[in-house]
Amino acid sequence: MLDEEFEKLPAAAWKPFGNGMRSCIGRPFAWQESLLVVALLLQHFNFVPDDPNYKLRLKQTLTIKPKDFYMRAILRDEINATKAMSGSATATEKAKPEAKSAGEDKPIRKPMSIFYGSNTGTCEALAQRLSNSAVVHGFDATIGIMDSANEKLPKDHPVVFITASYEGQPPDNAAHFMEWLRSLSGNEASGASFAVFGCGHRDWQSTYQRIPILVNDLLLARGATRVAERGEADASQGDIFTEFDNWEDGKLWPAMAERFGGKPASDETAASTISVEISSKKRSSNLRMDMSEARVTAARCLTAPGEPEKRHMEIQLPSDMPYRAGDYLAVLPVNPRETINRVMKRFQLPWDVHLHISSTAPTVLPTESDISAYDILATYVELSQPATKKNVLAFAAAATDQPEIKASLEALAGDAFREEITAKRTSPLDLLGRYPTLRFPLGDFLGMLPPMRVRQYSISSSPLENPEKCTLTYSVLEGTALSSIPDSTPHRHIGVATAYLSSLEPGNILQVSVRASAKSFHLPLNVETTPIVMACAGSGVAPFRGFVQERATQLAAGRKLAPALLFIGCRYHDKDRLYAEEFEAWEKAGAVEVHYAFSREPEKSEGCRYVQDSMRKEKEALIKTWEKGAKIFVCGGAKVGEAVAQVCKEVYRGRMQQKGEEVSAEQAEEWFGSLRNERFATDVFD
Repeated sequence: MLDEEFEKLPAAAWKPFGNGMRSCIGRPFAWQESLLVVALLLQHFNFVPDDPNYKLRLKQTLTIKPKDFYMRAILRDEINATKAMSGSATATEKAKPEAKSAGEDKPIRKPMSIFYGSNTGTCEALAQRLSNSAVVHGFDATIGIMDSANEKLPKDHPVVFITASYEGQPPDNAAHFMEWLRSLSGNEASGASFAVFGCGHRDWQSTYQRIPILVNDLLLARGATRVAERGEADASQGDIFTEFDNWEDGKLWPAMAERFGGKPASDETAASTISVEISSKKRSSNLRMDMSEARVTAARCLTAPGEPEKRHMEIQLPSDMPYRAGDYLAVLPVNPRETINRVMKRFQLPWDVHLHISSTAPTVLPTESDISAYDILATYVELSQPATKKNVLAFAAAATDQPEIKASLEALAGDAFREEITAKRTSPLDLLGRYPTLRFPLGDFLGMLPPMRVRQYSISSSPLENPEKCTLTYSVLEGTALSSIPDSTPHRHIGVATAYLSSLEPGNILQVSVRASAKSFHLPLNVETTPIVMACAGSGVAPFRGFVQERATQLAAGRKLAPALLFIGCRYHDKDRLYAEEFEAWEKAGAVEVHYAFSREPEKSEGCRYVQDSMRKEKEALIKTWEKGAKIFVCGGAKVGEAVAQVCKEVYRGRMQQKGEEVSAEQAEEWFGSLRNERFATDVFD
C-alpha cells in the first residue's frame, strides 16, 4: 500500500471506491486515512484466524468477500492495552507502569498478570476477585483472556492462569494460547513465574481439570517456575468461590509474599476497598454491557398449571447476528425486584437513592459518578451467589461489639459451612437477613458480590425457518429458599435469568449475543448419509427442536435426509410434553422418529420411565443407525449424559458379543472415550 506499489498491480486488480468519470474528490484523503489506520493496527497487533480450521466460503453483496471469516487481534510484544488505545506505546516498546504523579499518595505496588479462560463467566469472575485481593497484598494486577498471552508470556512479573475445561478442550478464549503452548519444544518459558487454578466438574471424570493440568505441566516442561501449587475447584460441590478463596489465601499469597516480597495475609486483607456516598438528588440510567438489543415477539407457557413451569420465547434478532442450530443465546439478566427489595430494606435505602462509588481496587462497579442504587443492584452484581468463607468471616469481623453474632458467624465459617452455606446456597444477603442487627457497610457488601454474569441458553430454532428470529425454551426456577430462617416467614429462591425472561412480554427489549456451541454440537454436514440420535429430558429438548425444525425445512425444500431418532424424557404425556403438536407434524413429514419416556406415567410409554429405558427398548434401531455412521447428541443434566453413555456402552458390548467377541467394561469405556466430540456430543447444563 506504499508509494507506487499499487501502480504495479495488473489492471483491475484493485479498484478504489468512486473511480471513473465521477470519482470522489475526497478519495485521496480517505486512502491516506486507511493507510494510517492499517499501519497503526499492524504496529500494535498480530492477526490470526479466529478459527484455525476455517475453510473458504464466499458471499457477494456489492463485492465478493469471505463468508463468516473472522480475525483475532492479539497485542504485540507485551504492549499495554490502555497505552495501545491512547497511541502512546509502540510495537517495539514494552508497556511500562504509569509514573506516579507529584503529590499522589497511591502506594507503589508490584505488577502481576491474571489470564482467564472462560466460556460462561465463572473464571472471569474469579480473575476479577483475585485482582481485588491483589491490591491489599501489594500487587497491581492486570486481567486478560488467555489468548492475549499467546506468544508473549510475561517473564518480568508473576502470572496466574484461571481456566476451565469443556469436554477436555480449552475455553474459546484460550484455544490459541493452548495451541501455541503445545507447539513449544524447548525452554521458551524459562524465566516466567506462574500459578494455575482450575475449575471443573467431577461428573466428567475422564476430562476433569484436563486444561488446568495441561497448562501447569507444559509450562513446567518449557522451563517456567511454579510459584504455588495448582489449585482446583469442583463445581459438583457447588462451592467454587470458597475453594478459590482457600487456595489464594492458603497457598498463592503466602508463596507470592515469599518469592516476590508482597504482603502476607493479615487483617489488612479484609480492609474495605470500596466507599459509598449516598445521594437521592439525581436519577440516571445507563447501559454497561457490550451486547446488542433484541426484541421479544412472542412468549407463552408450555406446561399445564401446577407443573414446573417451562416457557417458550421468540426473539427478533439484530440483522447482523447470525446463528446456527445448536448455538447459544447469551442473555444479560436483571436481578428480580423482590431480591433487590430485600437489599433496599436491609440497608434502609429509598427507591430513588443514588450512590457515588469510589474504589482503590479494580471493580466492575461504576465509579466517580452518581448512579441509581436500583441500577447497581439490578444489573451489576450477583445477589444470590452463595457466600464464601471469606464473606462469612468478613461479617464476623464486623460484629466486634456483638459477641453472640460473632461466635455464630465464626461457627458458620467452620464445620457448619458446607451444610449451612454451600448446601443451602446461602448468599451474603441471606446472612444479613439472618442477623438484622449486624452493622455492615454498604460498600463492603457491594465489594464482596461477584459481578453480574450473562446466562447462556440453547437456541431452540433453526435459522432456515427465519434467520432474523430465534426461540428459547427454558425452565423457570422458583421455590422456597433452603436458606430461609427457621420459624420465620420463608423467602423465595428465584432464578435470576429465568425470572427475568419470564417477566418479559412481546415488545420488551433485552440484551443478547449469539455464542457458538462446541463444534461437535451441530448437525452433521452430510445430512443425507449421516443419521443422528438425540436424547434429552425436560427443557433439554431446546437444541433438538432446532435440529428437527431444520431437517423439516430441508425436507420441504426437496432434500433427502438420513434417519433421525429423538428420545425425550417428560413427567406426563399431556402436562409437560413440550411442542407435542410440532413434533407430531415433523414425524409425519419424516424429519424425525420420536420416542417418549414418561417418568410419572410409564404405562403410557410402554413401561419406559426414563430416556435410557426408552433407548434400551429401541436398541435394535440404535444399532442400525449407529452402523450407518450415526452421531449421538445429548442435552440435559449430567445424570442424563451419564445414563445415555451407559446405554451406548451396553449396546456396544452386546453387539460385539453377537459377533462372537467379548468386550470388557474397561474396553467399552476406552471405546466410548474415543467417540467424545466426534460421534458423541453433549450439552450439559447442570
